[in-house]
Amino acid sequence: MRIIRDVDTIRDAEAVVLDCDGTIIDASESYDLAVRVVTAIIIDKLFGVKVKFGKDFEKTLTRLRMTGGFNNDSDATSSLIQAFSIFIPDTIDIKSDKWERLEHIDKYIHQVEEDSSYPEFIHEALEWLEHEIRTRREYFDLRKIERLLDIKASSLGRITRLLELRRILNYPGAFGDSLLATLFDEVFLGTEGIKTKYSMEPRYVVYEGTLKNEKILIHEDSLKKLIDLFPKGVALVTGRGRWETEKTLQPILKYFNMDASIFTADKGIEYEKPNPKSLVESARILGAGKIVYVGNSMEDLLMSQAANREGLSTGFVAISTSKELSREFEEMGANAIINNINELPELILITKQ
Repeated sequence: MRIIRDVDTIRDAEAVVLDCDGTIIDASESYDLAVRVVTAIIIDKLFGVKVKFGKDFEKTLTRLRMTGGFNNDSDATSSLIQAFSIFIPDTIDIKSDKWERLEHIDKYIHQVEEDSSYPEFIHEALEWLEHEIRTRREYFDLRKIERLLDIKASSLGRITRLLELRRILNYPGAFGDSLLATLFDEVFLGTEGIKTKYSMEPRYVVYEGTLKNEKILIHEDSLKKLIDLFPKGVALVTGRGRWETEKTLQPILKYFNMDASIFTADKGIEYEKPNPKSLVESARILGAGKIVYVGNSMEDLLMSQAANREGLSTGFVAISTSKELSREFEEMGANAIINNINELPELILITKQ
């Protein structure tokens, strides 16, 4: 736990607003796994390439999330698939984008064990993308990554393939329209989740869904303490949808002001982080002019800073156990850094001494 600056923004807050993934929900075996599985399925079905992802995949995914523009994991998935497509040799071309609905996808679900992904050109794509993002040290979102990919694809003579891939993925796009968006939700939510949320049968895969793997990180006792510490309550602002969030947090939902909670996956693009609209709207419903926002990603910090510029007093508490990410949070202006969400009540009490 470390308080860095402007302690009064934390001490004087009337409400606390929490991010979900990586903050109060362990999504490492839900969203992270869904990214790997969806990527592997698409590369296999479109190019006939069987991939095995290593630790370099996790490293590059983490790097994308650190840029501040990848609150949506479907955006990260799209970026990775496009990067792979331009490193696949010219002897391999896009096959048909039509396939029979997959009844068994166990072969795509494997643990990250090796350092390097396979085949070698998948590893090369990951190394290139991670290096480009790391050395540029700037904000990236999907559009900006795609401009970077355009340049690389042109230099390799594979821009036509890249454009064809984008046509097939039809992303960004809505569930039911976009291949990528639809497949991602089918893998994440599972067959029963698709039937419940969208009232339809899955199109691409029959699967139980990675959502079932999620674990709640915040203790009930911690929530009780936060409610005592913040007179105007506790709410959520998250890039997730409401249905899947409520399913995972069902045992502790009673502690949150759900009317003041914003689920940007269910809203328009203008709500997506780091746009502060969701945070400002949540604070307005809470009736709070001063809040603390707690998150674990760079877009969470950028959203908090943007909310300050909109006139909402917003302290930002970062959650990080990574030395590199903690250093970036400190450099970028976080007010405090904690190792996990259950340290938050103690942090608040320290600021009030």
